[in-house]
Order: sequence, then C-alpha cells, then structure tokens
Amino acid sequence: MLNRLKFPRICLPLLLLALALPAYAEKTDVVVLLNGDTITGEIKGLEFGSLRYSTDSMGTINIDWEDIVSITSNQNLQVELPDGSRHFGTLVGAGERFVVRINSSDEDVNLPTQEIVRITPIETSEKIWQSLDGSFSLGLQSQKSSGVTTSNVSADMSYRTRKYLVGLKMNSTMTSQPAEEAKARQSVEGNYQRFRANRWFTDWYSRWESNDELGINARQSAGGAVGRYLVQTNKNQFSLTGGVQAAQTSYTGVDENTTEAEGRIEMRYLRRNLIPETQITFTSVVYPLLEDFSQFRAETDLSFKREFISDLFFNLSVGHSYISNPPTGASSTDYNIITSLGYSF
Repeated sequence: MLNRLKFPRICLPLLLLALALPAYAEKTDVVVLLNGDTITGEIKGLEFGSLRYSTDSMGTINIDWEDIVSITSNQNLQVELPDGSRHFGTLVGAGERFVVRINSSDEDVNLPTQEIVRITPIETSEKIWQSLDGSFSLGLQSQKSSGVTTSNVSADMSYRTRKYLVGLKMNSTMTSQPAEEAKARQSVEGNYQRFRANRWFTDWYSRWESNDELGINARQSAGGAVGRYLVQTNKNQFSLTGGVQAAQTSYTGVDENTTEAEGRIEMRYLRRNLIPETQITFTSVVYPLLEDFSQFRAETDLSFKREFISDLFFNLSVGHSYISNPPTGASSTDYNIITSLGYSF
C-alpha cells in the first residue's frame, strides 16, 4: 500500500519540519477579563470570536472575545472589521471597557471590541515559522466482515501577513480490500492569496491530484481567481471565488495526456463556535471545460471538527467527486467518509 503513495517526496519532510519547530517569543501582552483576572501572555490571533493566547503557566489557551474587558500589546497587529477594513499598529490602554485603541504611526483609533472580527500578528522581523498556523490529522478504519481498510492522512498549513496569505494543503486516502487492488485519492495544493479592499481578494494556486476510482492517474493544474468574502463575522465566513486554470491530466489506461482550459467556481462556508470549540466547513468547487460547458468536474466536501483536549480534535469529513466524462472502465462519481484524530498548531 505504501508504494502507491504519489506525493512529491519533499512534502513530508517539509511538513515534519514545520511541526517540529518551536516558537519562542517574549510574552508581554496583557488581557483583562470580566471577572477581573489579568493574564500576561502573547496574542496568537483572533478569529471567530476566539482569542488564541499563549501563556507560560497554562500553555496556549482560547479566550472568548466577549469575556475580554481590555487588551494591550506591543506587537505589530492587523485588526480587521466586518466590512473588510483593516487597521495596523500596537494596542494601548483605551481607558474604557470593551474598547480597543490601536496605536499606529498615523493616529490612534478607538474600536468597540464587538466590531472586531480578526486580529493577526504581523511578524515583520521574526522568522516565518513563528507565524505558521495549521493542523495535522490521521485516521484509520477497518471492517472485519468485509476486510475493507481505509487510512487517511491530511495536513493544512498557512502563513499570514498584513497583505497576503500563503497556504498548503495535503490529503491522502487509501482503501484496500481482499482480492482487489488498493485505491487511492490524493491531492496537494498550494495557494497565494492577496488581500484587496472591501473584502475582495485575488488567489493564485497550483494543485496536483489523483483518483483511482475516477480513472485519474495524475492531474496537474495551475491558475488564478478573484473572490470576495460576502459574510465575515465572529462566527460565520462565506466566500465566492471565480477564475480560470490550465490542467494536464493523465488517465489510467490512456497513453496520451490531455491539456485543457477550465473554469473554477468555488463556494466556501465556515462556521465556528468557541464552547465547545467546533468548526463546520462546507466547500463546493465546479470546474467547467471552457470549450464545452456540458463537460465538467465537481468536488464537494463537508467537514466537522471538534476539540476534545487542548489542541487535539476529532474530525468527521464527507467528500464527493464527480466527472461528467470519465475514461472507459472508470466511475463518474466517488465519495468517502473519514473519521480521524488530529492536532492543531
């Protein structure tokens, strides 16, 4: 089974290196809570109403944004509002409850805490690995009655600055059963997203994938897209993206590769709750062939992730793939249901 893994060999070492690197920083940020407690630590980020906060005594914890009365930090931070506008600077005492004062080179800006949907540290002088964010999960399922065994490995990493985000996603699912050849569904995708005004963004990406059930031996694609976050709150995020890409595909049993120009239409919805920390992600992507819109591919994924111990989570994901014109002997649809345990960093 291991011989069938097709990921580029450099991906696994890079992933292990990122997971192994420590991140040390001076913890001088101060948070004051509703109950009067004061916690000194380091802001790792605010998203979906949860402040990720690193402390010496308690490790990295998540604090409900609504429970914070005041916060100060000498870090260079990006503070984002629901309309997509962003402010940059350090956080100083505002003198009011539930108000954040941003100190920048231009002027001080006071913002009510309920108007803030995201805070991102901008590591202008630190090493890149100190700003990495992501997760890694492993899953294994076996049925004694049928002899079917399914294993899954997935990883998701990102690095964010005030102007752009770089991401890397990897996923590999292997299914084997007696008297049949093992089947794999694998993908590696990297993207560079540039933030624009009013919640708009541009996205450049490259992807490699394979799917034995659909008869896809290997597909390489690269392209660009324009998108917008239509909804951006402390609990919900919804975006639409449209673009074009070039794809080269090698089908099982076909000697010649095919090169095609495709469209790419993506819809993505994400909801996150803090207590208990739960995340639901729905993504649907359609790839119409530009010379014939009646031929297309589609991929839909639904994921449910819930933390049960600090930084450890349970994940249930359902995926469905469709190709309108599969090669001879291959199926037009493929789906999988995966349960796994993971670690976020």
